Amino acid sequence: MASISSSSPSSSSTRPESIHPDLLRLLVTSINRHINSIISDPKARKHLQTKCTSSLKIHKHSSLDISEQSILSNLRSGINNVEASINTKCSKLIKTSETLLQAPASLNENEVTAGLSNSYIICWSYFYLCMLKKVQGDELQVALHFLQALVVSPGLVRTELAPELYRTMVDSFVVPLRREFENGLEFDSVKWGATNYKAWLMYHQVISYGQSPLLMKQPDDTSQEIRYTKACSTSSPNSFENVRYHHQNCVSKKASESSSIKRLQELLLEEQSDSHSIYSGCNEFADDESEAYADEFDRQLRTLREVIDEQQPETEISMSKEPETQYDSTSISELEFWNCLDDEEGPTWQSYQTSQRRNEILFCGENSYRIEQAEIVEKVISKLCFSDKLGESEDSDDSTTVEITAVYEMLASKPGLKYSLLKDVILDQLLMALSTSMEESVTRASVSILSSIISSNRAVVEDIKKKGLNLADLANALKRDVYEAAVLIYLINPSPNEIKTLHIMPTLVKCICSSTCYNSGWKSLVVTPPLASLKIIEVLVTSFDYSLNDTHLAAICSPKVISSLVNIPEKGNLEEIILLAAILVKCMRFNGQCRHHISKFTPITPFVSLILSNQKHAILAGLEFYHELLRMPRPSSVNLLQQLREEGGINIMCVLLLAIQQTQQEYKLLASSLLLQLDILVESQDKVLNREEAFQTLLESLTCEENQDAQQLAAFLLSNLGGTYAWNGESYTIAWLLKKAGLNSMLQKNIVKHIDWSDDTLQESGTEIWSGKVARHILKLGDTVFYSLRKGLNSKNKRVSRDCLASISWIGCEIVKAPDDLRCSACDILLTAIEQYVHPGMELEERLLSCLCIYNYTFGRGMHKLTQLSEGVRESLRRLSSITWMAEELLKVADYYMPNKWRISCVHTQILEANYSGSGAVNSLIYYRGQLFSGYSNGSIKVWDIKGQTATLISDIKEHKKAVTCFTLYEPGNCLLSGSADKTIKIWQMCNIKMQCIEVITTKDTIQSLETCGEVIFAVTNNHKLKVFDSSRKVKDLFKNKQVKSIRASQGKLYIGCMDSSIQELIVGNNRQQEIKAQSNSWRIQNKPINSILLYKDWLYSASTCIDGSKIKDWRKLSKSQVCILPEKRANVVAMSIVEDFVYLNTNVSANNLEIWLRGTQQKVGRLSAGSKITSVLTANDMILCGTESGLIKGWIPL
Repeated sequence: MASISSSSPSSSSTRPESIHPDLLRLLVTSINRHINSIISDPKARKHLQTKCTSSLKIHKHSSLDISEQSILSNLRSGINNVEASINTKCSKLIKTSETLLQAPASLNENEVTAGLSNSYIICWSYFYLCMLKKVQGDELQVALHFLQALVVSPGLVRTELAPELYRTMVDSFVVPLRREFENGLEFDSVKWGATNYKAWLMYHQVISYGQSPLLMKQPDDTSQEIRYTKACSTSSPNSFENVRYHHQNCVSKKASESSSIKRLQELLLEEQSDSHSIYSGCNEFADDESEAYADEFDRQLRTLREVIDEQQPETEISMSKEPETQYDSTSISELEFWNCLDDEEGPTWQSYQTSQRRNEILFCGENSYRIEQAEIVEKVISKLCFSDKLGESEDSDDSTTVEITAVYEMLASKPGLKYSLLKDVILDQLLMALSTSMEESVTRASVSILSSIISSNRAVVEDIKKKGLNLADLANALKRDVYEAAVLIYLINPSPNEIKTLHIMPTLVKCICSSTCYNSGWKSLVVTPPLASLKIIEVLVTSFDYSLNDTHLAAICSPKVISSLVNIPEKGNLEEIILLAAILVKCMRFNGQCRHHISKFTPITPFVSLILSNQKHAILAGLEFYHELLRMPRPSSVNLLQQLREEGGINIMCVLLLAIQQTQQEYKLLASSLLLQLDILVESQDKVLNREEAFQTLLESLTCEENQDAQQLAAFLLSNLGGTYAWNGESYTIAWLLKKAGLNSMLQKNIVKHIDWSDDTLQESGTEIWSGKVARHILKLGDTVFYSLRKGLNSKNKRVSRDCLASISWIGCEIVKAPDDLRCSACDILLTAIEQYVHPGMELEERLLSCLCIYNYTFGRGMHKLTQLSEGVRESLRRLSSITWMAEELLKVADYYMPNKWRISCVHTQILEANYSGSGAVNSLIYYRGQLFSGYSNGSIKVWDIKGQTATLISDIKEHKKAVTCFTLYEPGNCLLSGSADKTIKIWQMCNIKMQCIEVITTKDTIQSLETCGEVIFAVTNNHKLKVFDSSRKVKDLFKNKQVKSIRASQGKLYIGCMDSSIQELIVGNNRQQEIKAQSNSWRIQNKPINSILLYKDWLYSASTCIDGSKIKDWRKLSKSQVCILPEKRANVVAMSIVEDFVYLNTNVSANNLEIWLRGTQQKVGRLSAGSKITSVLTANDMILCGTESGLIKGWIPL
């Protein structure tokens, strides 16, 4: 299909009504002669090749993206292969060259690639395609490619590619057609002329489909009269006059020429065909068959009359055609033609057409229908060839689509080779417009017509694929906002891998978000572009591995996209709603935060209709959707459940009950969970049976170890049935329970994984009320629940046992109010299984949950059960007493019933080793968001995931330029601070499981240590200055008369260890300063700095040449510390840490070791060897961790 560039000035007022075939023949001959002269001149080819490749090298740059590099590479390789093709005439090499050049030729001429204008690249590509077609002997295609190059960049053709041929085009072919040609508008006129010639050449090619084009054939009776002149290759002022003179000589020959001319109508009316025709009269079919076909024909014609516009085309186009004749490609190029132009005084091409029509045979009856039908087909063909008529106005788009589709269907319904050829003509022209046109309206019309044809007959897809439909063309159209291309891509149904290579996800998203702006233009499409985009997106987010699916999902998780997605399915269309539900489930699993947007924008009715439908796959889709969506904070989920109950009524409860009884195990559990939540909203007695059946379904799966997936899902659902979630879908039931257990320290909170303690979800009170309601319903089931939970608690599956512990914990919060008999029975069943989770070595949250369970289940009469606790359990509770008040209360009760003389085991077991060489010493360690962070001498921060005794490196962050010296936690926003020798403090935040630096504080000195109190940041520099940064990041110095060595903050106070061995106290709220330990007057310990300060419970410890410790309130009162640990002589304590009974020291004398001292008796009981110099120490969850100079991290735990 001929196409007109967006830059071409085209209008019906300037377009000639027709161009005589002789003029077209002369044009083709001129172009082919010039291209042939280049092919036969190796020096000329080499000169052109050098020009092009040198331009590409100038613009070659290492920063180019892959797509730009690929385009330039294809053009370079294509040009090189063209040269080889000319020399070898190898068909395989020619095909490869053509494929390489097609990629750069299909670019958008108005854009830029690698700093080069696309029009420059396209022009070179088409020019070299000319040479390839010449080698193949396709003279007409040579001319078409050259004209396309001229349309794209006439300036490049004039200056570099073909200056002589350019002047010939202007003087001999453009000026005669456009007499108002002005030099100032030369390029516009050349583009206009090239576009028109290309359109008419394409029309002749279409009319002669399957045969040699008439304009490429020389009539025998005029061949001797035509001579070649220099006008074809050089610029001549007499060219136009020569053409006019020759035109007069040719007109007299038209009468004889007309005898061999056939119009398209004659092609359709021709009696003889390669196969039977339904319009061949009574000669070929019996009367009954003829009548049947005539009736069918009459119906089709009436349909065509209804769908096409009553107006005739602006230009009646009726071109000629001769019987097929075989020509050798070399002989065609030697034919010399002169142009025949219309003369005002002489006969015109239009008058010739009129005279020809007068001589046509007039048909009557059935034949008149055939004539009318032929004229309709001819009108459609002309509209396709002159593609600027497509998409002339938005109002005509739909009628054009219906008209051409109806013609295609009519042709498809008729047997016969010629009808098949005409079908192919329509498809070829539509595909050509799609691949070459830069006009958005033309591309849109072509895509719409193809979509309509395929919608009517899906078998056409295979025909289109065989004809070489390029999905990249559809992708390019889509990227140019021709959103109808999404419909065509969907109808063609390419494979997921083919869709992936198109890189159309951003454009599909744009189409969906723009759906409200374009609805009026999609009335004729069976599938709207937004819906087609939705179906393609579903393929992209479900068909690949996690990483690629996630890449696609990232593009559709924004509020804008989601708000558009949820409105695409038609009301009542279950399949479309199921499709949307699947995509939204994927979105929520990829980025939990979009759950909030989905709950905000999604209408509830369509998804309730999934559950209320009678179709099993719809019900399952609805269950999965609400399972994901309800993973939100409990108050929000309760609101959603109320809407579900109001919308679904009793019917939704019945459907869920049937799903529990009839679906597969996974969906039984999902239905049970949803049914229970809906039922608990209204505490009524008539639903008891439903409730019990749902609970029994969960408990049965919980105790069935054969189906581990079902067991794991049941444990998860049950643990969160009485809990809550964050908006990102993470279960916050355990976090909520830990707050109830008394976990308050920021350092301890950050040992727990996957919890953002600043989340507002943990501040909401609705969870407490909901949990109590659910627990009361569960307790009505009696001991069955506790036996099932005990079995799950003893499961080898870590997730199952952890979830069961969480379930026991929130049920225990309500069992305190239950009758003593029930509580004692539950305690007898569960206590032994719960005890195992208190011991060191278990996760901190598990230890605290077990402590909470013991506290609740032994309440009241069950207190005597504490006497049955083993010595090891009581020791573990004692170690937990520094974290939770519950452990301390339990110990008091246990000591009351059975006083115990504690026996302390000094055995330590190494449980962790993480090594990363090449980054220097580990200068600092800290837990943040459940992961271990380590700062290294090379400025890197490494993040480790600790599971049991295994440390896995999950992230390596390199943003500090020098050594990372310290870490601390920043409560506002639950952030992490890192200090460095590069004189910066960086504030980090966990965003979507990735660390992001959200702020940088620049200082004048190297940072040695950091502490925070509220929004205030304290920093000790390498020159022993204490700097404080307020919330606005204004900085000031504190204790200017002191040299500061170490600091520690707790409960609104800052404790400062100085170089002169004094300890200062700062109350942060009112900035009050006081000295709690004066510097020593003894010459023996004079000028010994306080290297470390530590707070444990209500005690303050300082480390210098010795360890001094007293209760905080007693430091000022006592002249001597209550605890004093003296290491060996001349030893200076560099670092210290405490785990309940033990004090760990690292001294300068024994730099590779940690000394173990008993805190109560101040006795040294052992040491731990790190293998190299220890550079950092951390205690967490009864573990002692140290980092070394060699980059090794080791961890031990006291048994």
